[in-house]
Amino acid sequence: MQQQERQLIKICDESGNLSIDFLVGFTIFLLAFIWVATMIPGILIGHQSYTIDYDAVAYRTGVLLVEDPGWPAIPGWETILDPQKKNVTRFGLAISKDTPNILSDNKVKRFFNTTSFIYPDDYRTKVIFGDYPYRFNISLYDVEKNEKMTVGDLVPGGYGCIRRLVKIKSMSNATINESVIKAFRYANTENVTQHEFSILFNNSKLLSEVKDPLYQIDLSTDEVTVNITDLRTTLYYNPADPDPSHGHVDPSNYNITLTKIDVYKLDAHTLTKMGTFDYPVLDDNLTYTTPPCEVRDRITIKVNPDFIAGMQAQYTNLYFNLTFNLQDGSGGFPGGPYASTFLNNTNARAPSFDYNYNPKNVTQPRLRDAIVEVAVW
Repeated sequence: MQQQERQLIKICDESGNLSIDFLVGFTIFLLAFIWVATMIPGILIGHQSYTIDYDAVAYRTGVLLVEDPGWPAIPGWETILDPQKKNVTRFGLAISKDTPNILSDNKVKRFFNTTSFIYPDDYRTKVIFGDYPYRFNISLYDVEKNEKMTVGDLVPGGYGCIRRLVKIKSMSNATINESVIKAFRYANTENVTQHEFSILFNNSKLLSEVKDPLYQIDLSTDEVTVNITDLRTTLYYNPADPDPSHGHVDPSNYNITLTKIDVYKLDAHTLTKMGTFDYPVLDDNLTYTTPPCEVRDRITIKVNPDFIAGMQAQYTNLYFNLTFNLQDGSGGFPGGPYASTFLNNTNARAPSFDYNYNPKNVTQPRLRDAIVEVAVW
């Protein structure tokens, strides 16, 4: 009887055991199931495009463009030169995060410059994002200029779309022409061979006088432009006495040489030379020419935020000091400089040209209407 009970207990104890073969097989099945489950989305990605909400992708892209300044932000990505464009990680057209729907004119121009950035690769990685190979078209219509800029493919049927009404902040600029030269007495009455002309950017004053970023001249975020024109009208010429020996020659015969543009920073009442500005654009040239160089009648100086950041001068005074030499090119006085009146404000009678909020001297920033449209498919 006891033997039968022991056999029965043994049978009951062994009835709950699983064989090793079963455990191994079940484990392999689970691993295979998990692997297949993770592969299915990738296998079906080419067959599930109908489930993608293109409107949502277009909306996200539109928000990113018009409400974000991009990265890097200060100095902005638009100041990065083409050889270093890989350092641009995100496109954004807004002036700052505090000014949604207010776009920077410089960012707009750089964004739609398809010689700098390549479609679709650069734009997909810096504004669309994600692994899905979206096609897209991004356009901006400038209402005031009646101009449309676009990048991307032709728009087909069946696409997601978003439109945003925005404003573009025009950059400030100044033109120092004949009337300004006379009004400010910038034509030195002394006959000297070397002349210096100074331009002041009082950054701390520019930031404190106007608080609203929409109308503020902020050199840390905005490019500013100074055009100096009518240079030859400042030269002395007396048609009633054309004898070169008396010091009068036709202004058209003068050689005007821009020898250098020195940059000084005034900080805590200390004036320090920071270096030189080597990027003036002369006359009808399309690119800059590094001084010393001969100029015919016009100089354009464009100061971008990257230059200001390099000088660490966002909240200080900057002086751009242009030095000119004159020479008679008519043959009357060969081989040496020639004395004449010319553009000069380093004398006591005329202070530096102040780039400020006076609309008589500087064209002020303003806003113009535009429409941004993003299409994705």
